[in-house]
Amino acid sequence: MKARRPSLDFACDPGPWIPQAPEYAYRLDAASLMLPYLEPYLIKVQKQARERLDRRRHAQLIRDVDLFNQQEANHFRLHARYNETLRRRYPGLEPFEEEIAADYERFLRERSLGWNLAYCEGFECTGIPSAELFFGPAQPFLRSADPAIRDLWAWHLAEEFEHRCVCHDTLAALYPGTLRRLRGYVAFVRHLMRFCDRVAARLAAIDRERGLYRAAAAEPDFRAISARFMRRKVLRILSPLYDPAPIGAPDALTDALLRYE
Repeated sequence: MKARRPSLDFACDPGPWIPQAPEYAYRLDAASLMLPYLEPYLIKVQKQARERLDRRRHAQLIRDVDLFNQQEANHFRLHARYNETLRRRYPGLEPFEEEIAADYERFLRERSLGWNLAYCEGFECTGIPSAELFFGPAQPFLRSADPAIRDLWAWHLAEEFEHRCVCHDTLAALYPGTLRRLRGYVAFVRHLMRFCDRVAARLAAIDRERGLYRAAAAEPDFRAISARFMRRKVLRILSPLYDPAPIGAPDALTDALLRYE
């Protein structure tokens, strides 16, 4: 793993920045709005877990946690910059941000370390199929996308895939067992969906009012392709034998990691 820091210019006006799949763009923008609050939370949880790992038995995992935290810190800072463009274009996003920030403060204050680690792994195991989708079936739809925003997500999702084992291995080291991991996955997905559904709907409604959102002809195709693709990946996550380590990276993902070094 490496902590990369690409230089990206978000001077553009984002809008539905994937013309061939605007709903996908709105979902990614909604996730971006969440990340400057989610990823500092991940870092805090991993730092707490790091203190409980055995320094001899888990020496490599401790090094991986440190690199994971560096990558996540870079992610949320660059997404915070991108989110400035979202706020300029779409009024009324601040209440969503205040809500999600309060959620993560509450999780840290009221939930156990085991619950928080399982929630973190829920996010991380979801990031793997998100990266596989982006660097796989989504590629033809992304050719016409805004290049800076596309690069933001390419870099981010490639590193999410690269550090895919860290939260899984930390949870397994401190709180082994399938049931806790699955509960964390369900908790994260419910939380994510509730937030992203509402934010994406807000973004689409504003662009629709401005006459800027027209569902592209390819959109139903992308929706069906992504739904079929993600169903298979969810079944992998739900397996009691789930292990992120052997999952192979798409060629386009590997190329992205090299490009952003």
